[in-house]
This record gives sequence, structure tokens and C-alpha cells, in this order.
Amino acid sequence: MKWSTQHNSHLLTVSNAGLTIEWGPKKPEYTAKYYPPAWVPATTMAQLHSGRFAWDFVVNEMADRQIGIGFMLLWDIGPDWGFFGYLGASRTAWSYDPSTGDVVTEEKSIQGNLPTFEDRRTGTVSVELHLPRYAEGSGVFSVNGVASRPIPLPMGSVVLPAACLLNESQKVTIEGFTMSESIA
Repeated sequence: MKWSTQHNSHLLTVSNAGLTIEWGPKKPEYTAKYYPPAWVPATTMAQLHSGRFAWDFVVNEMADRQIGIGFMLLWDIGPDWGFFGYLGASRTAWSYDPSTGDVVTEEKSIQGNLPTFEDRRTGTVSVELHLPRYAEGSGVFSVNGVASRPIPLPMGSVVLPAACLLNESQKVTIEGFTMSESIA
């Protein structure tokens, strides 16, 4: 499980053996040609299916702004980012926003009042996926020991962990990735 160095490479820096993604530093050849975007999508190279998976998104820097961290389904044609590439904008993407304590899909909160990062700068969001091969699966976000309700996932789901950075200098590291054997 590592961040993709190909997705938005003109804006994102991948470091720490592929485990950390950061919006910035600014690349002069890009800055001279384009206006900065409102947010920057980032994907991992993982395509998770047929098993149990867990990992932590360690937000090293939130920069006092919203940040979306979570996952989306991977279809034959690729992931559906929805509205302008914001994670949680499509019906097949789910994002946890530690600035508000909401789980978001289709641009709407499907669960609120979960813990937020106390200092609005750093913290950890844990993700657990249960992806049976021949039954419906589920995904759960956890912050400070408080878990979201399970998010139902279709049978045979292939999941792509991802993030959406909404401010320059935001930085996220993947830690503690585990997976179990394939499950029926």
C-alpha cells in the first residue's frame, strides 16, 4: 500500500518510501502556468479485494482546513471521483473529514458527530474493510476509538484507498497496513 506517484504528480510530493503524500512544495514550472486548484485528489496503488484489510491514515498536517481521507470503488473504467475530483462526491466513494467529524458520500454526510482532531492539525483515522468474495462487504472509519457505522459495499468490491487534500502543505502518511487471507 503506497501512494501513486503518477496521480497529480505536478502538485503532490510522495516520500517516505511511498507512504507519505503532501500537497507541495510548489513546482515552479507548474506555478507559472496554472492557477492552484481548490483541492487535489491522491490515490494509492492498492486495489483491495477478497479479504480483511486495515490501515491508518496519519494526518501529519491538516493545515487548519478540511481534508478527505477514505476509499472508493474501482470499476472497469476506473474510480468515480464525482464532482470535480472531491473524495466523497460520488456514490461509490466515502470520505472521513476530521475537521467536521463526518463520513461523506454523494456530497452528503451519512454520519456525523464522530471525533474531530482536537488541534485541527494532526491525528489518525483508522480504516477497516471486510471484503468477502461472495457476499456484501463493509468499511468502517475509526477516530479516537470511536467507530463509524459500517458502510455497506457491494459483493465483489475492489477498493482503492485515497485522499483529497484541500490546502497546500497538507500531508498524510499510511501506517500499519494489514491484510488477512482471502475470504469467501
